[in-house]
Amino acid sequence: MAYIGRGTDNISNVEVLDNITFNGNSSYTLQKGGANFVPVSANNILLSIDGVVQANNFSVSGSTIDFGTAVTGTCNFVLHFGTGLITTVQDGAVTTVKIGDDAVTYAKLQNLATANRVLGSTSTGLIGETQIATAMVSDDAITYAKMQDTSAANRVLGAASAGTVGEVQVATDMIADAQVDESKLKISNTPTNGYFLSAQSGNTGGLTWAEAGGGGLIFIKKITASSDGAISFQNGSGGVVIDGTYDNYVIKFNNVRPADQNKNLNAQIYTGGTIRTSNYGTTTAVFDGAQGGVSNNTNFQDFTDNCGAWIGINNQSEKGLFGEICFSTPTDTSQFFTATYSGGTAYDGAYGRVKSYVGTGGYKTSGTAMDGIKFFFNSGNIAEGIFTLYGMVKA
Repeated sequence: MAYIGRGTDNISNVEVLDNITFNGNSSYTLQKGGANFVPVSANNILLSIDGVVQANNFSVSGSTIDFGTAVTGTCNFVLHFGTGLITTVQDGAVTTVKIGDDAVTYAKLQNLATANRVLGSTSTGLIGETQIATAMVSDDAITYAKMQDTSAANRVLGAASAGTVGEVQVATDMIADAQVDESKLKISNTPTNGYFLSAQSGNTGGLTWAEAGGGGLIFIKKITASSDGAISFQNGSGGVVIDGTYDNYVIKFNNVRPADQNKNLNAQIYTGGTIRTSNYGTTTAVFDGAQGGVSNNTNFQDFTDNCGAWIGINNQSEKGLFGEICFSTPTDTSQFFTATYSGGTAYDGAYGRVKSYVGTGGYKTSGTAMDGIKFFFNSGNIAEGIFTLYGMVKA
């Protein structure tokens, strides 16, 4: 049934509150029937002190009325005036507990006044405008889809400067060492062992695998001696591979000098990772400028601890030994391993003459392939010299 009576906005709700006993303080507690009373606002209170009606000369906070100065005298009455049924929420009347969880939507928030700000915790317990900081973003929370497309071509997102992410080009120092392999290169053809990369501007990527040419040498490794007891080229050591990739191998040496006077340069081979100390022999021919002829060093033919003491040199500070040693089919275990060598020194100070050497050497295989070679003087260190290993391209 419909409501019959006075309009809801005209219903009186005037309440008589307990008289206040003034004792010289400035603030007092409003009560009704001995219980604390919270008025709608200070504007709804009317009271009389010693017959003088008071209004709008005090403030109210909760159930406390504050006159701002000491008050004495007799309170005649305290009235609280309502406005019928309250249809408008009074200022400050809505508290946190009166708002339901998840009840405040984005549309009810005031627009931010400052650019590039969000609503966040400006300090403990306070919400306000704040800038997004690193600590506000969870680890791994930003996906690629949330990043803006880069505006310049051939760029990546990276550290444009310390602490700043921006568009940058890929630079050498952005790539870790030993990370770019053959598959990452843009080459026009399929690789072949023993081939090298050739610049071909008309081909895809401008690079092409090409044969070095008949009899060409392919660099494998260079070792520079400096007071070393020995120089070794051995499989698995520093990327050295002496296997069936090439039919023949060449080691060139230059400016090799012993630490002591009048020493012979020796060579030994590895098979199965072990130095061979027997079952081989050498023959060396010495071209002696002072003697005007050739002499055969037959005493070099069979050694029990060296694969040939095949080149002698006096330690002249301005001279050094040079030459090469060639060996073929190191992986063939069914035949006698053979090597040839040649070399010389521009001046032999012990005899005051020029000498050079050529010869052959070999090792009788026992089912184990050659996989390395070692150089050393018969005593003392190799003071200096350069040794370079090459593979000879197959025909």
